[in-house]
Amino acid sequence: MSLNLHSDIINRVKKTWEYLRPSSTPHQQPRKADHLVKMNLPPLMGRRDAAYDRAREFINRDLFALDELGRRRVYCAISSLLKSASDDTEAMLITLSSPDTELREKKMLHLLLMMYNIAQSLVNFTELEDELFCDESSPIRDLDIAPNENELARNEKLLSEAEISVVNQMRSYFERTQTRINRYRGYTGKSFSASNASRYNKAYEAYSKLYGELVPETPPAA
Repeated sequence: MSLNLHSDIINRVKKTWEYLRPSSTPHQQPRKADHLVKMNLPPLMGRRDAAYDRAREFINRDLFALDELGRRRVYCAISSLLKSASDDTEAMLITLSSPDTELREKKMLHLLLMMYNIAQSLVNFTELEDELFCDESSPIRDLDIAPNENELARNEKLLSEAEISVVNQMRSYFERTQTRINRYRGYTGKSFSASNASRYNKAYEAYSKLYGELVPETPPAA
């Protein structure tokens, strides 16, 4: 994914949010501003859920058919999506008045932060692999700590096995938590009015499409 494409997607995310959120005027009174924050809850939740679902989709792709750079791009996208989802969840928490909903969202936030940390570790794995095995200009080569041939083979095997293990663990977490997350979403959906349900769905669909462009599907070889 090029930097230009990433910048374009970020700009479109911002425009999508401005389109979906209720209009507001500057210099709102505090009580009015709080009301507007609560009005933004359905599209905020739609954006959060779209980010989470795209992250789950990306981790379940055939990652090890990609080269190291390709996998790193996917891991970076997953990390960014989970960070966005956790930020949105934190924003949602300040709007909630129901103790049950607040408890569910706190559990969701804990999961998102844990998954973000796992995704970031995958980014770190690929960066370390590049530093140790590929980057001839790395400063470690001038510091005489670059691995010798025996160490290189052993370290490469260890890092590869660790990466595979972490990917499989992350896939397992997504799978094992999905039933509970769907239940949480069902509770929330029942609490929405028809108008808010529509706003949630519009946000989910719009952001899901945008986030899908972070890591386009690779067309099959001819």
